[in-house]
Amino acid sequence: MDAEASNNKKQRKLALIIGNNDYKIKPLDNCVNDANDLSEKLKTIGFIVTTKTNLKCEQMDKEIEDFTNSIKPYDLVVFFFAGHSVQNDNKNYLIPCDADTIESLSKQEGHGVHAQAILSLMYQKDPHAVVHILDCCRTYSLPSVDKNRNWNPASKGMAKMQPSEGTRTLIAFACGPDTVAEDKSPNNHNGMFTFHLLNHVTQSGKNIVDIFGTVSDEVSKASEGRQIPQTTFSRNPKDVFFVSPHSETTQLNSQPGENNFIFIQFIISNQTTESSPQSSLFSNDFEKSSFVTMARVYYCT
Repeated sequence: MDAEASNNKKQRKLALIIGNNDYKIKPLDNCVNDANDLSEKLKTIGFIVTTKTNLKCEQMDKEIEDFTNSIKPYDLVVFFFAGHSVQNDNKNYLIPCDADTIESLSKQEGHGVHAQAILSLMYQKDPHAVVHILDCCRTYSLPSVDKNRNWNPASKGMAKMQPSEGTRTLIAFACGPDTVAEDKSPNNHNGMFTFHLLNHVTQSGKNIVDIFGTVSDEVSKASEGRQIPQTTFSRNPKDVFFVSPHSETTQLNSQPGENNFIFIQFIISNQTTESSPQSSLFSNDFEKSSFVTMARVYYCT
């Protein structure tokens, strides 16, 4: 979030994270790991995270609807999907685990599996910014059982998407249009794109454009140019941060009670032992924190 918005008490950081592995056609290995790992990272920087895995079509539609309805003006919103996708007629469809046919997707115009529709629904809630992350550019095809609908899904990747004018939006694809992403990475636990995203998403003071630019460079290098992530945005969101440069706390669990306890424990232990350079740095970082007064009162009493 930007500096101005960070002072707005109404702003929250929300994320809906979905990862699908259990497909009947071409099951995947790492998308659930991607979803769970990114969720944990976002929680450490204050996001309210909804994580769902291996969703069927109706479940996916409902989760997206419920999440969208929870968005308030000024919220910073992240949507992440890892799984299979197809494009048809320049439209992108995110594949639920039970979508085995073209017919099942052809009924989803305007619903949760239609990627552009997800953005449109979120825009209606007037969020401060939307970060739309699609790690789903894998080779995939569905058997066509509905010859009358003229469906002809592309066999590779996703179609290019453009944010609506007048919105502060960043759309990040794991690879370029009409190309595919790698489901493996150096750790054999995450997909290539999410593996590198996890290394940067919690960086303090680095705007989202720079974060995804760095991720793109690293993925391109690691894949030897086979996979080059693409990012598009409107209303240049260089003033949007996952962690504001003015943030008082970083890299702590997002639950206030746990943060308080961690800091109280540190204050108490620091009163009874010599301070190391590391502990002094920690103390300085939190000198202006709202937890300091409470912690000192707790210690003194």
